[in-house]
Amino acid sequence: MNNRKRLPLIIIGLLFLWYIFNPFAFISHIFHTSTVRSYPPPHPYSSKHTIETQLKSIYPRIQDANYLKQLGVRNLIASVKTPGYDEPELKSLNILDDEDTSVQKAKEDEQNEKDPLLKAKNYFKNQDKIVYRPKSLDNYPEVVIVTVVDFNKYSEGGLVKIVQNRVDYAHYQKCGLYVRWAQEFIPQLGSLAALEDDQKSKWVRLFCLRAAMFAFPHAQWFWYLDENGLIMDMSRNIQQILLNPEALEKQMLRDQPLIPPDGLIKTYKSTKAKSIKLIAAQLDTMIETGSFFVKNDAFGKALVDIWSDKLYLNYKSFPYETDSALTHILQWHPLVLSKTALVPAKAICAPHSSKDSKNTYQDGDFVASWSSCKTNEECESILNIYQNKLTESKP
Repeated sequence: MNNRKRLPLIIIGLLFLWYIFNPFAFISHIFHTSTVRSYPPPHPYSSKHTIETQLKSIYPRIQDANYLKQLGVRNLIASVKTPGYDEPELKSLNILDDEDTSVQKAKEDEQNEKDPLLKAKNYFKNQDKIVYRPKSLDNYPEVVIVTVVDFNKYSEGGLVKIVQNRVDYAHYQKCGLYVRWAQEFIPQLGSLAALEDDQKSKWVRLFCLRAAMFAFPHAQWFWYLDENGLIMDMSRNIQQILLNPEALEKQMLRDQPLIPPDGLIKTYKSTKAKSIKLIAAQLDTMIETGSFFVKNDAFGKALVDIWSDKLYLNYKSFPYETDSALTHILQWHPLVLSKTALVPAKAICAPHSSKDSKNTYQDGDFVASWSSCKTNEECESILNIYQNKLTESKP
């Protein structure tokens, strides 16, 4: 009887030893199929090919602005009929490129010599392919400024002022710079008319940010700064005044309603600056995404992917588009809220005019913003006001 009682224990013991030593492991190894997955190499949104540069400042040929206006967006975007779809899809002209890059380059070189319009068109479509690939990662920019410019909104002179402002700051503070034409992102917007809507056009901010993350894969932070803004103090290092945890701790708005003044969902009281992945500005009534920062890590990239998803892009009840989408994400996803810092608008995008006088731009502020301008003429007029202030402040 005792032997029978011990039998289950003996069986369990033998099974345990079998599991540990696995005498037939060599057989399973012979028939083992590798589960290592292989993925295609990463590539730009509109092409499988890249154009490498060692220049830390990547921006389009602003001198092509008038040629691009002359061509019009319909000649800068391909319209492709896809089986199963009633409407043709909008694609980058890169879809028409020859698979052989040397053949395509020879073709474009010949076109560029003959016709300035074709040259502008080729440079326009190729901007998506340009990536920063230095010989060494030494002195790699830790912060990259990202801006989208619209050649239909500002004059060529205005565009020069906006881009040169970023170039100057990037040079002084050793940042990277990534600038794209707004019209390049029409395929992602899905409509030729989307840029005519001031709110819908905000989505190009996220599309450009994703492209910048591909172009500068080793940067630590990305700073999106809208074209309706100028950096007014070149001497301030953005890492020292905001991005370093010690500096950010002093700027963070804690226990603050996401939708002022009395929204139910608030920022957390105990969030640590070192855990922050997203920094956005808060105006008197809403979160503003004309100037914001994203950490270049897995969380930051995932956040940008979610934020720019078509479900949000096509949602009809976001009155302020990207601003409303971000507010929604923060309200419904506590993890994202715990990784987000709201700072006063005055810290990173002091508005040209504001009902809240605490945030309105004053001489000496870091960044001026005029996102509320209504017409192209008004926007350029305000740009000139701040450009003149910059010029006057130079020694």
